[in-house]
Amino acid sequence: MKRRIKESFNQQKFKTMFRKLIYNSSILLLLLTMAACEDFFDKTPHDSTSKEDILTSEKDAQTLLYGMYSGFMSSASYGTYLSTTLDIMTDASLASAGFTNQMGDLYAWKINPGTSEVGSVWANHYASIYNTNYIINNIESIEGDEENLDRILGEALAGRALLHYNLVRLFARAYNSETAASDLGVPYIKNNVIDSPKRNTVAEVYKNIVSDLEDAEVLLGDNIYYDNVIFTKDYVRGLLARVFLEMKNYDGAIAYSTYLIDSESYALTEGISFINMWLNDTGSEIIWKVGYTPTDYGAAPGYNFYNRNNANVLPMPDYIPAEWWVNSFNPSIDVRYTAYLNYTQTGFGWEGHLIYKYPTNPAYTSQGVNMPKPMRLAEMYLIRAEAHAFKDDDTAAQDDISALLEKRIINHNRVTLTGDELKEFILDERKRELMFEGFYWFDLKRHNKGFERVPQANTSTANDLMITADDYRWQWPIPTAELNGNENIRQNDGY
Repeated sequence: MKRRIKESFNQQKFKTMFRKLIYNSSILLLLLTMAACEDFFDKTPHDSTSKEDILTSEKDAQTLLYGMYSGFMSSASYGTYLSTTLDIMTDASLASAGFTNQMGDLYAWKINPGTSEVGSVWANHYASIYNTNYIINNIESIEGDEENLDRILGEALAGRALLHYNLVRLFARAYNSETAASDLGVPYIKNNVIDSPKRNTVAEVYKNIVSDLEDAEVLLGDNIYYDNVIFTKDYVRGLLARVFLEMKNYDGAIAYSTYLIDSESYALTEGISFINMWLNDTGSEIIWKVGYTPTDYGAAPGYNFYNRNNANVLPMPDYIPAEWWVNSFNPSIDVRYTAYLNYTQTGFGWEGHLIYKYPTNPAYTSQGVNMPKPMRLAEMYLIRAEAHAFKDDDTAAQDDISALLEKRIINHNRVTLTGDELKEFILDERKRELMFEGFYWFDLKRHNKGFERVPQANTSTANDLMITADDYRWQWPIPTAELNGNENIRQNDGY
């Protein structure tokens, strides 16, 4: 599968090609054509184009790759559901008085096989996997610049790993080394000529994820960037750190997060630079962001937090932050309070804190449109701190969490906690740092914790919801369309 890797890469050539091709309408058309059948595990769809016509040149391979990236812009991916909706489902936010019930079923945990968001995520991800497999399985048959083809193949492998990783964390139990070999995961699709596949086990899915990422790491060259909107060797290493932390392979998590922490390509931001990172979607801390453009962008991840279409209308948010999360910040010294929250009057006649993590990039026109940033350097510090703490290396864990907080809190003193208190403190810092970026829901799940919402002022329905750690709905149901089209797929317990 692997191509020979050369020593250099013509970055200018790639940048020119990127500007010309990214988000071209043909990409979306291709993606929609592939998504025409809602069950992506049918045999080759009757309206699809044969692979001989889809992939005949280096340019075709690049177009397929951009089809994969465009899928991440969708509301069914990082555009909304994987960046903000999952954390909305927790105790971190509450439905405001007057909310429009957007994503209301997920918020209230009214989850079933016919829930539209569930089906959308499944369909979106397997459509993108369809794209990656065309590249991975057929790129050897085309001629072109060897190193550029290596890059395309490496990005496709990284994408296939990420897409399956998202799916297995949503539709299966959290990774547990004692049960992973028998727990049902999701079908790990490597070939588009498929006939009703069964679900791989969780262990098999994670093994394939790691394998794809390790292959991608070899294929992707060093220091190949285009404004951090494509998968690079650094991104692959960051994702391996995340995956190994999930698997409780703490040595692996430490090793791969260290690559990013020690890299001269990234640095933690502070003060006004940190605030501007969220406004303008730029900064030295971003490892990978979803590359929206001013003229062609996906969903607005922050829309439901502000719900204001122009500057002359007061915000009418669907969801507001929970008081416990607001109160977890010291507003006078923690820059995250200023960057993440805004206290303002609303169109509902009350005033209060609103989530302001997506304040609207001035390059865009729609409220709440900022590029999702699914991987930042801050996460790498939190990964390494957690891994050290669970290896009982308290000093190393203190070093990492203190290094992060020195950039967030004025005159921060070194963390001196130890043992279980240190572990809980690091997990609490993940809540403060990463909330509404799509981590908290998964953190609760992987640490086998439930939650209980506490009703507060200016809120509406389902604000006293309690979800226990063993609730079956932590595993989303296999969608109805998939069940109807695949006799070999098995539903999760409880649905």
